Amino acid sequence: MLSRPKRRRGSPGSTVPLMDGTHRGRVEALLADAAAEHASLISRLGPELQASLPVDAQGLTRAIDHLAAAAGLSDSERRALIRPHAVNPAVLHARVFGYAPLARETIIASFVEGARVRADALAGLADAVGGEPLGRDVRSVLVAHPPPVGADGQDVVPALRATYAAHERAAIMIAASLDDPDRAVG
Repeated sequence: MLSRPKRRRGSPGSTVPLMDGTHRGRVEALLADAAAEHASLISRLGPELQASLPVDAQGLTRAIDHLAAAAGLSDSERRALIRPHAVNPAVLHARVFGYAPLARETIIASFVEGARVRADALAGLADAVGGEPLGRDVRSVLVAHPPPVGADGQDVVPALRATYAAHERAAIMIAASLDDPDRAVG
């Protein structure tokens, strides 16, 4: 006879059940799946389009949503985390100019603005999950690799990639905190 898998929840009020897994494992899987999807997409594009997609935030966005749900944030609190994405440069360009092609600077600026939004979301989640200690640790990772200031220059894409990698590390730190049975709820 098969036994039922153990169900765990991330925190009191969480609606995210885990089946013999961890939040860290789930976040790592979300990030890996999104990276594979991005690599597959990039491999099918021409060089010009490849250059316009230097990074991908799908995994981070999914991880943030998972972490927010696991931390017990309400639907409205979770929507508030992503609301600032609605005013990034690419979205505003589309509202004004429709499907007109975007300049490289606009594309990069959109990734930079998205990175700023996600950094704020990750910092807030860290505070909610682990209080001041986790918030401080996550912020130190994020501050070590801030988004690039400008949208041009040779170093902007490597800097943007470093920022996104720091965001992934921060998400994994938050997930690991959710998995810690001795953690103090923030």
